Amino acid sequence: MRTIPWCLLIAHLAAGVAHAQTPNDLQVRLGAYTSSTDGGEKPVGVWFSTGPVAIGKRVTSTFSVGETCDAFSVSSDGSLRERATAAWRIDVTPTRVVRDAVTFRLRWQMAGGRVQGDRMSLEFSDAFPPPDDLELTLRPGESWPVYTLRNIYRYSCGGTSSIRVSVDNYPWEEDERRLVVADLWLVERLSNGSEAQRSQPLSVRGLPNRPFRFYFDSIVDANVTLDIYGTLISRLESDAIAISVETRSRWAPGSHNFSGPQRSVRSDIQVKPAETVEIRLPMLGDAAGPFAKRGFSIRIRARQLR
Repeated sequence: MRTIPWCLLIAHLAAGVAHAQTPNDLQVRLGAYTSSTDGGEKPVGVWFSTGPVAIGKRVTSTFSVGETCDAFSVSSDGSLRERATAAWRIDVTPTRVVRDAVTFRLRWQMAGGRVQGDRMSLEFSDAFPPPDDLELTLRPGESWPVYTLRNIYRYSCGGTSSIRVSVDNYPWEEDERRLVVADLWLVERLSNGSEAQRSQPLSVRGLPNRPFRFYFDSIVDANVTLDIYGTLISRLESDAIAISVETRSRWAPGSHNFSGPQRSVRSDIQVKPAETVEIRLPMLGDAAGPFAKRGFSIRIRARQLR
């Protein structure tokens, strides 16, 4: 068994676990969204993906919209939906990947239109309107509005619509067939050097490159409750599983009051088949009362199920 010291202590909850990913694990995608006057922005269900990120490869999509909020279409061959009121040609060219951040060139152009009777004729021209071009860096879960739809001829949607670009894991969650299982134990090292296992083996399953949570049973001492829980992200390698673990500790008087102090620790480890790795957590300090100088560790064993 290998022992890993804690890596980072933060006084508040961390925003997330950063972990390295390969371009094959990431994609850039574009989607159509609409919002109503009495609700937030929602996806229409029309998406376009670059597929796994390929540095330097330009991928082109064409979005078009009809006369209503949900009348969006997207194509890879430049075709438009019937009775389109507006259209956009959007190019995405990835330039680099650093950990889970994808940098790419984004170039988009709205089609010019001519009204012919009761119909709109749309075409793309290098002269008008000029294309927009910029560089973006996004991580999974982040997005940027490419275009917001307002005052388009014959587009009768009462709310605001938009086309957004984002970075996500690849493949999409519904298409991911790989599965990872992690067995975890919470262990306390006593002052006499012996160990007390504070939990039964906790088995959690999740998809690679996506966070899944774990929760250990509460520990109560002198009417103070300590909860240790967290988030785990796995990344498959050729002969091991790389795991980023964010462990959170929360303590407060009583058994149902969870408004007390919290700590967050991030650790990056590599687990080989049949290997158990121990992550030693830092002492919680005097503010934690009876848990101030008690030493806890998390032991992890992980494997790919499929």
